[in-house]
Amino acid sequence: MLPENLMQAAMQVKSALVDHDQKLVLAESCTGGLVATLMTSLPGISEYFCGSAVVYRWDTKMKWLGVQQETLDQYTDVSIETAREMALGVLQQTPEATLSASITGHLGPDAPAHQDGIVCIGLARINRSGPQIESELIFAESFQTDELSAQMELSAPDNCLLTLRQKRQIAAAHRLLGLITTYSRR
Repeated sequence: MLPENLMQAAMQVKSALVDHDQKLVLAESCTGGLVATLMTSLPGISEYFCGSAVVYRWDTKMKWLGVQQETLDQYTDVSIETAREMALGVLQQTPEATLSASITGHLGPDAPAHQDGIVCIGLARINRSGPQIESELIFAESFQTDELSAQMELSAPDNCLLTLRQKRQIAAAHRLLGLITTYSRR
Protein backbone atom coordinates (compact mmCIF):
# COMPACT_ATOMS: atom_id res chain seq x y z
CA MET A 1 0.00 0.00 0.00
CA LEU A 2 1.31 3.43 -0.96
CA PRO A 3 1.15 6.28 1.56
CA GLU A 4 -2.01 8.36 1.14
CA ASN A 5 -0.17 11.69 1.09
CA LEU A 6 1.94 10.47 -1.84
CA MET A 7 -1.12 9.26 -3.73
CA GLN A 8 -2.78 12.66 -3.24
CA ALA A 9 0.35 14.42 -4.48
CA ALA A 10 0.45 12.15 -7.55
CA MET A 11 -3.23 12.92 -8.26
CA GLN A 12 -2.43 16.64 -8.10
CA VAL A 13 0.37 16.13 -10.63
CA LYS A 14 -2.00 14.29 -12.95
CA SER A 15 -4.59 17.05 -12.64
CA ALA A 16 -2.00 19.74 -13.43
CA LEU A 17 -0.67 17.76 -16.41
CA VAL A 18 -4.21 17.30 -17.78
CA ASP A 19 -5.19 20.94 -17.19
CA HIS A 20 -2.09 22.26 -18.97
CA ASP A 21 -1.75 19.51 -21.58
CA GLN A 22 1.75 18.55 -20.43
CA LYS A 23 3.55 15.23 -20.94
CA LEU A 24 5.96 14.29 -18.14
CA VAL A 25 9.11 12.19 -18.13
CA LEU A 26 11.21 11.42 -15.05
CA ALA A 27 14.82 10.58 -14.25
CA GLU A 28 15.01 9.01 -10.79
CA SER A 29 18.08 7.97 -8.87
CA CYS A 30 17.67 7.88 -5.09
CA THR A 31 13.88 7.33 -5.26
CA GLY A 32 14.46 4.24 -7.41
CA GLY A 33 11.27 4.56 -9.47
CA LEU A 34 8.95 5.40 -6.56
CA VAL A 35 7.54 8.47 -8.30
CA ALA A 36 6.94 6.49 -11.49
CA THR A 37 5.16 3.82 -9.44
CA LEU A 38 2.89 6.48 -7.97
CA MET A 39 2.13 8.00 -11.35
CA THR A 40 1.41 4.70 -13.07
CA SER A 41 -1.01 3.71 -10.32
CA LEU A 42 -3.39 6.43 -11.57
CA PRO A 43 -5.99 5.43 -14.18
CA GLY A 44 -5.68 7.36 -17.45
CA ILE A 45 -2.18 8.64 -16.78
CA SER A 46 -0.72 7.14 -19.96
CA GLU A 47 -1.83 10.17 -21.97
CA TYR A 48 0.33 12.42 -19.79
CA PHE A 49 3.16 10.28 -18.40
CA CYS A 50 5.88 9.17 -20.82
CA GLY A 51 7.97 7.10 -18.42
CA SER A 52 10.91 7.15 -16.05
CA ALA A 53 14.58 6.33 -16.31
CA VAL A 54 15.89 4.86 -13.06
CA VAL A 55 19.55 5.83 -13.20
CA TYR A 56 21.11 4.77 -9.95
CA ARG A 57 24.77 4.53 -10.95
CA TRP A 58 27.12 7.08 -12.51
CA ASP A 59 27.68 5.06 -15.68
CA THR A 60 23.94 4.77 -16.27
CA LYS A 61 23.45 8.51 -15.75
CA MET A 62 26.16 9.17 -18.33
CA LYS A 63 25.08 6.61 -20.94
CA TRP A 64 21.31 6.98 -20.71
CA LEU A 65 21.00 10.71 -20.02
CA GLY A 66 24.24 12.27 -21.17
CA VAL A 67 25.38 13.44 -17.74
CA GLN A 68 28.98 14.52 -18.20
CA GLN A 69 31.83 12.65 -16.50
CA GLU A 70 33.33 16.03 -15.62
CA THR A 71 30.13 17.02 -13.78
CA LEU A 72 30.17 13.85 -11.70
CA ASP A 73 33.90 14.13 -11.01
CA GLN A 74 33.67 17.76 -9.92
CA TYR A 75 30.29 17.81 -8.14
CA THR A 76 29.35 14.11 -7.63
CA ASP A 77 25.89 12.73 -8.24
CA VAL A 78 24.57 14.51 -5.13
CA SER A 79 24.54 17.93 -6.78
CA ILE A 80 22.29 20.45 -8.42
CA GLU A 81 24.57 20.29 -11.46
CA THR A 82 23.89 16.57 -11.91
CA ALA A 83 20.14 17.02 -11.33
CA ARG A 84 20.18 19.74 -14.02
CA GLU A 85 21.91 17.50 -16.56
CA MET A 86 19.59 14.60 -15.72
CA ALA A 87 16.46 16.71 -16.26
CA LEU A 88 17.71 18.09 -19.56
CA GLY A 89 19.04 14.71 -20.71
CA VAL A 90 15.84 12.74 -20.07
CA LEU A 91 13.79 15.45 -21.79
CA GLN A 92 16.05 15.33 -24.85
CA GLN A 93 15.74 11.52 -24.93
CA THR A 94 11.92 11.69 -24.86
CA PRO A 95 10.64 13.70 -27.85
CA GLU A 96 6.96 13.54 -26.87
CA ALA A 97 7.61 14.91 -23.35
CA THR A 98 7.07 18.61 -22.64
CA LEU A 99 8.20 18.55 -18.99
CA SER A 100 10.86 16.58 -17.14
CA ALA A 101 11.84 16.15 -13.53
CA SER A 102 14.93 14.55 -12.04
CA ILE A 103 15.98 13.55 -8.55
CA THR A 104 19.33 12.41 -7.27
CA GLY A 105 20.85 12.29 -3.81
CA HIS A 106 22.18 10.20 -0.97
CA LEU A 107 19.65 8.85 1.50
CA GLY A 108 22.05 6.94 3.71
CA PRO A 109 22.52 5.33 6.01
CA ASP A 110 26.27 5.39 5.30
CA ALA A 111 26.50 8.71 3.47
CA PRO A 112 29.29 11.22 3.98
CA ALA A 113 28.08 13.81 6.51
CA HIS A 114 27.83 16.63 3.95
CA GLN A 115 25.62 14.46 1.67
CA ASP A 116 23.56 12.56 4.23
CA GLY A 117 19.86 12.93 3.44
CA ILE A 118 20.43 15.44 0.65
CA VAL A 119 18.38 15.28 -2.55
CA CYS A 120 18.79 17.46 -5.62
CA ILE A 121 15.88 18.08 -7.95
CA GLY A 122 15.86 19.48 -11.46
CA LEU A 123 12.98 20.36 -13.76
CA ALA A 124 13.13 21.22 -17.44
CA ARG A 125 10.60 21.93 -20.16
CA ILE A 126 10.35 22.31 -23.88
CA ASN A 127 10.39 25.93 -25.03
CA ARG A 128 8.44 26.38 -28.25
CA SER A 129 8.39 30.19 -28.24
CA GLY A 130 10.74 30.63 -31.18
CA PRO A 131 11.27 28.93 -34.51
CA GLN A 132 13.27 26.15 -32.85
CA ILE A 133 12.17 23.79 -30.11
CA GLU A 134 14.63 23.88 -27.23
CA SER A 135 14.92 22.36 -23.77
CA GLU A 136 15.31 24.80 -20.91
CA LEU A 137 16.02 24.29 -17.25
CA ILE A 138 13.29 25.83 -15.10
CA PHE A 139 14.28 24.70 -11.60
CA ALA A 140 17.23 23.16 -9.76
CA GLU A 141 17.64 23.02 -6.00
CA SER A 142 18.80 20.78 -3.16
CA PHE A 143 16.85 19.76 -0.06
CA GLN A 144 17.53 18.02 3.24
CA THR A 145 15.03 15.15 3.42
CA ASP A 146 15.05 15.04 7.22
CA GLU A 147 13.69 18.59 7.23
CA LEU A 148 11.09 17.62 4.61
CA SER A 149 10.09 14.56 6.67
CA ALA A 150 9.57 16.70 9.75
CA GLN A 151 7.13 18.88 7.80
CA MET A 152 4.92 16.00 6.71
CA GLU A 153 3.00 13.25 8.40
CA LEU A 154 4.59 9.94 7.49
CA SER A 155 2.43 6.94 8.06
CA ALA A 156 2.96 3.32 7.24
CA PRO A 157 0.49 0.46 7.08
CA ASP A 158 -0.22 -1.24 10.42
CA ASN A 159 2.64 -3.36 11.76
CA CYS A 160 5.07 -1.78 9.28
CA LEU A 161 7.95 0.33 10.50
CA LEU A 162 9.67 2.59 8.00
CA THR A 163 13.46 2.77 7.93
CA LEU A 164 15.19 6.14 7.87
CA ARG A 165 15.99 5.57 4.19
CA GLN A 166 12.34 4.82 3.37
CA LYS A 167 11.19 7.94 5.24
CA ARG A 168 13.70 9.97 3.24
CA GLN A 169 12.53 8.41 -0.03
CA ILE A 170 8.91 9.25 0.77
CA ALA A 171 9.81 12.83 1.72
CA ALA A 172 11.90 13.23 -1.45
CA ALA A 173 9.15 11.81 -3.67
CA HIS A 174 6.56 14.07 -2.03
CA ARG A 175 8.72 17.15 -2.63
CA LEU A 176 9.36 16.18 -6.25
CA LEU A 177 5.64 15.66 -6.90
CA GLY A 178 4.85 19.06 -5.37
CA LEU A 179 7.40 20.80 -7.57
CA ILE A 180 6.11 19.04 -10.69
CA THR A 181 2.60 20.25 -9.86
CA THR A 182 3.82 23.82 -9.37
CA TYR A 183 5.96 23.99 -12.50
CA SER A 184 3.55 22.18 -14.82
CA ARG A 185 1.19 25.11 -14.31
CA ARG A 186 3.68 27.74 -15.45
